[in-house]
Amino acid sequence: MQENAGEGRRRLAERRMIAYIFKLLNIRLQPYQGPLALSMFVSVMLNAYSGPILCKTAVTGLPAQWLSFETVWCCICSLLIGMFWKGKFRKEALDNFILFAVVESVAGICLAAWLVTAGWNVWVYAAFSLLYVSVVSMTINRCIMAFKTKIWSEKSREDHDNTASVVRDLALVIGGTCAMLFCPGLKTALMLWGVACLVDDIGWIITWFRLKDRLEEK
Repeated sequence: MQENAGEGRRRLAERRMIAYIFKLLNIRLQPYQGPLALSMFVSVMLNAYSGPILCKTAVTGLPAQWLSFETVWCCICSLLIGMFWKGKFRKEALDNFILFAVVESVAGICLAAWLVTAGWNVWVYAAFSLLYVSVVSMTINRCIMAFKTKIWSEKSREDHDNTASVVRDLALVIGGTCAMLFCPGLKTALMLWGVACLVDDIGWIITWFRLKDRLEEK
C-alpha cells in the first residue's frame, strides 16, 4: 500500500511539473493535437541534429547550378500544386492521404538505410530529396492544411498553430544545440534522418484514423 501511495505521489508530481512547463512555454494542446505535437517534436529535433552534416556534405559535392535548379524546381512545383489545388486533384489527394503519408515515410527510411549500407552517393541523396520535398511532401502539406480546417476553428485553431510553433522552435533549439556540441558522423546522421522521415507523418496518420469520418472528403 505504501509503495502504491508513493508511486501515486511521484506520478502526481510529474504531472504537475509537466503542466508547469507547458504553462511556462504557453503550450496549449488542443483536442487531438497530442500525437501531432509529439511526432513533430521528435522529427524536427532529429532533423535539426542531423541536418547540418547532411547539408554540408551534400553542398560540398554538388555544383552551384544544381542548387539553383533545386530552388527553381521547388518553386515551380509549389506553384503548380497551388494552382491545381481544387476540384478532382484536391479530392484525390485528400482521399489518398494515407497512401502519400506511408509512401513518404517508407521512402525516407529506405533511402537512409540504402545510403548507410551501400555507401554515400550525393546525387542519389540530392535527387531523392528533391522529389521527396517537391512532390510528395508539398502534397501532404496541402492535405494537412485542409484537415486543420475540419478539426480546429477560430480560437482553437490559433492555439493549435501557436502550440505547434512553440513545439517546433523548441525542437529546433534542442537539436541544433546538440549538433553544435557533438556533431554526428555521416552514417549516424543518415540513420537519424531516416527515423525523422518515418516519425514525421505518424501523428497525422494516427489522427486520420481517429477522425476518418470527419476528414474524408465528401
